[in-house]
Amino acid sequence: MDQRTTPGSRPSARHAWRGYAGAALLVGVSTAAAALMQPAFELSNLAMVYLVGVVATAVGFGMRPAILSAVLSVVLFDFCFVPPRFTLRVTDTQYLVTFGVMLLVAIVIGTLAARLREQLEEARQRERRTAALYRLSHGLASLGSTQDLLTAAIQQVEAVFDCRVAVLLPDPGGRLDVVAGDASLFGVGEEEREVAQWSFDHDRPAGLEAAHPPASGAIHLPLLAIVDPLGVIAVRPNEPERMRDPDRLQLLRTFANQIALALERSQLAEAAGRARTQAESERTRSALLSSVSHDLRTPLAVITGAASSLRDDPGVLSAARRRELAETVAEEAQRLNRLIGQLLDMTRLESGSLRARKEWHSLEEVVGAALARLEPRLGDRPVRVAIPPDLPLVPLDAVLFEQLISNLVENAHKYSPGAQAIEISARVADSMLRFEVADHGPGLPEGEEQRLFERFYRGPGPAGRPGVGLGLAICRGIVEAHGGAIAAANRPGGGALFTVTLPIEGEPPVVEREPGERDAAPLA
Repeated sequence: MDQRTTPGSRPSARHAWRGYAGAALLVGVSTAAAALMQPAFELSNLAMVYLVGVVATAVGFGMRPAILSAVLSVVLFDFCFVPPRFTLRVTDTQYLVTFGVMLLVAIVIGTLAARLREQLEEARQRERRTAALYRLSHGLASLGSTQDLLTAAIQQVEAVFDCRVAVLLPDPGGRLDVVAGDASLFGVGEEEREVAQWSFDHDRPAGLEAAHPPASGAIHLPLLAIVDPLGVIAVRPNEPERMRDPDRLQLLRTFANQIALALERSQLAEAAGRARTQAESERTRSALLSSVSHDLRTPLAVITGAASSLRDDPGVLSAARRRELAETVAEEAQRLNRLIGQLLDMTRLESGSLRARKEWHSLEEVVGAALARLEPRLGDRPVRVAIPPDLPLVPLDAVLFEQLISNLVENAHKYSPGAQAIEISARVADSMLRFEVADHGPGLPEGEEQRLFERFYRGPGPAGRPGVGLGLAICRGIVEAHGGAIAAANRPGGGALFTVTLPIEGEPPVVEREPGERDAAPLA
């Protein structure tokens, strides 16, 4: 915004003298025009020329120059055109009435025109003030962080008031420090900073318009929130005299109030974010402790009991019983290892250190490796695999995707009847791999499809079911590391369906079949 049209500005002494000079010039122009018209017009018509000049003066320069123009117009009209000419003597007393009426009409018209001009200027000032406040509010409303908000606010204040600006916020001890803007406003001394501290401590403006403390080089306005002040905005105008204008100071206070509200909103939003993060951390910690207290202590208790039986056996246990105890120790140790592995995998996902190293792999081989590793846990559970023999190679991290398959199959094994088959299928369409794992269990709770992938969330089921609720969360992390998506849904015929979609980028290498090799049949 141009500093000459800043809201609340008033004419300076220089502009006032320009108005008087302009009034005199317009009276001279009116006199010249009347002199040209004199041979063809009556004196009353010449007086109208002067009235036009008075109106022009009022519109262009205001009321006081218009009054001066009215007086000069009467004097010059008498001197130049009323007999005897070129003298102020009046021989006909009727002209005195003419002069009085002319002066009165000129003053009234000039005053009315000047008031209309002032009202127009006030309307323009209100419009500029409203526009400035709108730009400030709109700019601050779209910003989130405190630093970005303060930077935008300082730019607005500098543009509107032609000044240098700094914002000071308190440290934990209550002492102000410059956090944004021009820190050089406070120089090397402490006087200016003490003024700002006084303004903050007393919730009052300080500086040019304040009687106490003594006037300083800048204006300090406290950023007042609903309860306590948030800080201080320091403004050093390039033209200090113009900032003494009450309208400009009021606009500056309004700016400070708007900045304080936006700053309070930003700080509350940051505090709410920290509270949510802390609450999430507490929830995660509680869930982790709950899982550790049950799911990790259970296998430890079994291992401890079996190992103690073997250690304290006086030789009465049969070889079969001793072997059974040893197998129990091994199984529970493997279960404990899986649980700890899941916790470590979740830690890698949370830290962002998990990266998918994608290479071209045969999906059938990856599925086969995952099922071979799961075979001791699946037991007699039937697994049907439907992968087209002409399925091309797909880009994926074989180790991570094998873990994904293991988690999905183990989840289906855990939440479906043992006699029902687990179905695995895959196909490629539109440069996307669609991989599915389905079961014939009770299905998913309505509305809980997305929550299944949250950490430590466990679906409803029989009590005592092993697990810490991290398997599906790890699956989501693995899929996202591949740039894909995972979704859960209920099957029309009953059971749950987990669908993984991965993008296929680039052209897969061509693998020639060995002589005599046949198409792979679906695995059962």
